[in-house]
Amino acid sequence: MKIQSKIYTAILVMGIGLFTSCTKEENIFTDDGNGGGNALVELGDLPPTRVAGVPTVTYTTVSKSFDAATEVDVPISVNYTGVNGAPSDVIVQLGLFNQAVTTTSATYTILPTSLYTIPNTTVTIPKGQKKATMIVKVKASAFNFALTYALGIKIMSTSEGIISGNFGTGVFIMSAKNQWDGIYQVVSGQVTRFTAVGVVENPSTLNGPLAGNPNINLVTTGANTVEVQNMRWFGGSSAVAGIDNTRATVNTATNAVNMAALGNATLANRAGLLNAYDPATKTFTLNFDWNQTTAPRQMNLVLKYIGPRP
Repeated sequence: MKIQSKIYTAILVMGIGLFTSCTKEENIFTDDGNGGGNALVELGDLPPTRVAGVPTVTYTTVSKSFDAATEVDVPISVNYTGVNGAPSDVIVQLGLFNQAVTTTSATYTILPTSLYTIPNTTVTIPKGQKKATMIVKVKASAFNFALTYALGIKIMSTSEGIISGNFGTGVFIMSAKNQWDGIYQVVSGQVTRFTAVGVVENPSTLNGPLAGNPNINLVTTGANTVEVQNMRWFGGSSAVAGIDNTRATVNTATNAVNMAALGNATLANRAGLLNAYDPATKTFTLNFDWNQTTAPRQMNLVLKYIGPRP
């Protein structure tokens, strides 16, 4: 019985120790609420996607989205995890750690120093507070929108608390959006498929009106260009194929729109029909076709902005 009791006690102690080590990364504390020396200091923007205690060679990634303006202030949050805030002013030193970018993905490009400045890498979390912010000033309008820019940011030191093992370093994707980027409702529209020039596909389950189809995403690919994503045939269940990377480019002087597709060189504006953006209502009217000399497809779409993309 004594041996069994000792074994039980050892298991219990090990379990408590394991729970305690886990709670340090899950922000659960049993102190006076101030965290004290056991509180974590972490990058507050990072999503809780890492599992405490599990080693990994990658870093948590988060996207910071902003308008493609001449200069944009991008906030980087630093959190102190004590329930009642910092017991005294906490001085946190941040720094760049772009090795995290190259380790995370070969498709990311480290944001060139010509495209940003950081006025101050030292932040102070005031006594009783839980947050401070470092500002990265980004020259978003000068981005090459064909690239995915990112910065690796790391907490280098803190005057109080423990630097989080999971959330002390992160990869921040810098995602500039032009003014047309967003989620759009399909207000109205019509799609017509042909089996040959002048011969409408009949019967067809894909021809018909498009109002009520799933929302369409317009995604920034250039200063004045968006990719048109999630286009569907009549009924909304089948995705339009054969025109990958459909692009709409807005003439900022006239609001005229030019349609093209990287995946199909035949896609173009339909002559004599409206292709334009109305800034007053944030509405696109698009008329385009493709495969004009074989089995033509004609598309009319009226898209109204309903909100930003995540």
